[in-house]
Amino acid sequence: LMEQPNLWGFDPNQVGGKVGNDHPETSQRASMRVKSGSQKAQAITALEERGADGMTAYDLSTVIFNGAGREISPNQAATRLGELRDQGLAGYLFDQVGRPVERETTPGNTGIVHVLTRFGYEVSMDLRLA
Repeated sequence: LMEQPNLWGFDPNQVGGKVGNDHPETSQRASMRVKSGSQKAQAITALEERGADGMTAYDLSTVIFNGAGREISPNQAATRLGELRDQGLAGYLFDQVGRPVERETTPGNTGIVHVLTRFGYEVSMDLRLA
C-alpha cells in the first residue's frame, strides 16, 4: 500500500469504517476478532496466502465456501472484502502512481485487487494459531 494520497482523495493506509486510527488500540483489537472458519476468516487466509499479488472479489469467490460447502458468489465475496476494508484488515492494491490495480475477472470485466493490511496479516497469524 502506498504512503501518499492519491487522485481519488482517500488515504489508502487509513483504517476505515467503525474503528479509526483515533480509537484505543483495544477497540481496534476487539473489532478485528474474526470467527475461525467464517467467510471473513477464509478471505483473510486466502489473501495472506496470495500475498502481494492480491485478489479480486471474483478470485476470492472461488476459494470461499458457505456452510453448505459451495463457493460463494462474487457479490458475497465483494461484501466480505468491504467488511475487511471497514475493519482495516484489507485494502486496495495501488500501482506506482496511486491508482487502484484492476485485474480481469471474466472476459470484458475487471475487479479491484485487494491485499491484506499489516493488521490483516496479524489477524491471519492469529487464525493460523487458532
